[in-house]
Amino acid sequence: EAFDIGEGECLALVGPNGSGKTTLLKALNGLLAPLSGNLLFRGSPASGSAELRRRSVYLHQAPYILAGSVSYNVLYGARARGLEAAEAHERARGALDLLGIDGFGHRHSRALSGGEAQRVALARALASGADILLLDEPTASADAASADLVLAALRARRDAGDTIVFSTHDPDLAEALATRTLRLRDGRIQGV
Repeated sequence: EAFDIGEGECLALVGPNGSGKTTLLKALNGLLAPLSGNLLFRGSPASGSAELRRRSVYLHQAPYILAGSVSYNVLYGARARGLEAAEAHERARGALDLLGIDGFGHRHSRALSGGEAQRVALARALASGADILLLDEPTASADAASADLVLAALRARRDAGDTIVFSTHDPDLAEALATRTLRLRDGRIQGV
């Protein structure tokens, strides 16, 4: 089935386990090629698009946290995109603040709870400067307080005009954040 994602849209992908949510997110980021059909970014094939890779970031459901401090992890997201040191530090500080973790930038990654690690990984993604956020279950490991902070951060990025596509099993998150919901089942779109 064909569907479009508009710039600045916030799209929730919902459906049971195995329905294709993660596969779709990875395809949207260019990590997987579609087995059939076409995936276009701004009218051109998405596969191999340098602009898509520059503008998008994919956050795994169980994000990888680098060894080192929280600040190092978040700063890595900005530096990996080739940003100058001053801008990278500014973006990292802003992302830490947005997710309510600015007070423990010195903490080691091994000392983080699941919800804190999720917020650090999201802060790293936000610090990258990407304006297309592809997020796999962004609140899956989070307690209620962490989930609220993630929701507030994503609302701020949505309201600033970022394009956000996220998968979730949480109907409250979809309702609170998404401008549209896409239902998947067995790798197929069931409804919008």
